[in-house]
Amino acid sequence: MAVALQHIMGNYMKHTYTTLHTSFLLSALMLSTPSSATNEKHDQKTQNPYISSGEVTANSAVIWGRCNNEINSYLKVYIAEQNTSASHTKNLGPLVSQATKETDYTASIQVYGLQPHTNYSYWAVCQNSAFHDFQNLTFSKGEFRTAPSADQETDIRFLWGADLAGQGYGINNDLEITNIDGETIKGGYVIFDAMKKTNPDFAIFQGDNIYADNPIPATVKLPDEMGGGLWTNHITKDFIAITLDQFRENWRYNLQDQHYREFLKTTSSYYQWDDHEVSNNWYPGEILTAEPYNGIAANVLAERAKQALFEYTPTTGRRIFKKFQHGKHAEIFLLDERSFRGANTDNKTPGGSDILGAEQLDWFKRGLKNSTATWKIISTDDPLGIVVNDGDGFDGFANDLEDVAGREVQLAEILKFIKDENIKNVVWLTSDVHFSAAISYDPKRAKFKDFSPFYEFVIGPLHAGVFGPGVLDPSFGAEYEYVRGPLNQGLPEYAPPPFEQAFGIIDVSKEGELTVKLTDITGEILFEKQLEAE
Repeated sequence: MAVALQHIMGNYMKHTYTTLHTSFLLSALMLSTPSSATNEKHDQKTQNPYISSGEVTANSAVIWGRCNNEINSYLKVYIAEQNTSASHTKNLGPLVSQATKETDYTASIQVYGLQPHTNYSYWAVCQNSAFHDFQNLTFSKGEFRTAPSADQETDIRFLWGADLAGQGYGINNDLEITNIDGETIKGGYVIFDAMKKTNPDFAIFQGDNIYADNPIPATVKLPDEMGGGLWTNHITKDFIAITLDQFRENWRYNLQDQHYREFLKTTSSYYQWDDHEVSNNWYPGEILTAEPYNGIAANVLAERAKQALFEYTPTTGRRIFKKFQHGKHAEIFLLDERSFRGANTDNKTPGGSDILGAEQLDWFKRGLKNSTATWKIISTDDPLGIVVNDGDGFDGFANDLEDVAGREVQLAEILKFIKDENIKNVVWLTSDVHFSAAISYDPKRAKFKDFSPFYEFVIGPLHAGVFGPGVLDPSFGAEYEYVRGPLNQGLPEYAPPPFEQAFGIIDVSKEGELTVKLTDITGEILFEKQLEAE
């Protein structure tokens, strides 16, 4: 939504405050005018920026924007509490950051000094001058909610999802669904309409946020088992990403979808990555020999892909694994299971193979041990017990054997650590496999028995082809309590949206009860599980 700010900003600008970390304030003061001389020839009124917020804490947030005029610009952001009657109300702004060609005209601003568990509105505009002239400008408007403080007992709700624009299924303006309210939702990534209606505090995008290794052609042949026919992409991309600009173009592609943009405006996000941000099932040290890679190192592509990811998401730093606490009852751990892994082999090495790496593993253990939250919620882009093949090898933890070997050795170490340290109420959330499931793990059924029982919840794709259900590895006593994929729903693999598209909802009550809901593209709850805290 773009709103004319002339009438809003009149009173607002009379009592604007800027509450910022010193390092940011100094950098803002030292800004210089973008270097291109041609910028002065452009009118200061520019196309409304794409916007989103992310990495919210109790006292901070990151505001992101892209200046779609594609000239060197200043992204300017203004923030106001929605509860203006509160005695601590402050308006923040203008907060300024350069958006130049070097970052593909994107910029992120980390905002400090916010109040816990508070709703904020923000407005963003791009100008090619550092001066604050607000006459006749239109701003893009967004909103976010800060996290509750670590001692605050309150309800929270968040979503998780993955796999966007996979298998060549892109933005199709003819795609149409009827949601649970009887409304017709049409065109593009329609699942985000259902997600927005759940009014979450935040969302986690676990990975495969783009499919850099898949073109999106004008048409895709549908499975013969469904009667054939063609899927139509009204917006296309005709390349597999190799250059930095091509990785960026994948992020820009998704932002052309209105449902996705509207969701990002109203919901703060946290981001991980998986394989398709780079190439299918990639690992560090891999040399990609197939067309069009022709011998390029996956590490080279990964650096370009990571730069594009950080440019196009509201994130801080250059590290993907992070943790965030939301109130007394929930701490979220985001893992990076691509950057530090060993090669995709037969996964049978008795001595084990890395998937987290030493630094992340140590960080993860310390975080779990020191967590004061009731629930430790782990967001893993690779499933723990579902077998994921990669040619003759394996891409995930599982190796389809009873004995613990390969990457399972590191998983066994983590699960034993959780038990030995008496860490309670650990739940795992995942995606990647393009079907939905609830999996219980129990040492009574397992070959490896030195761990406490736990649950892992899996969601299908947001907008991609669907597979499975997959086979479960027996090492840790995995058993499906619920599973839904194309093959047990009378559908072929690679069936397109809207079939079996899904996202997950986590509700944590102020009393500390956790509820998981696996939810389909219409908003219908497919499976629900309540977990009581120990």
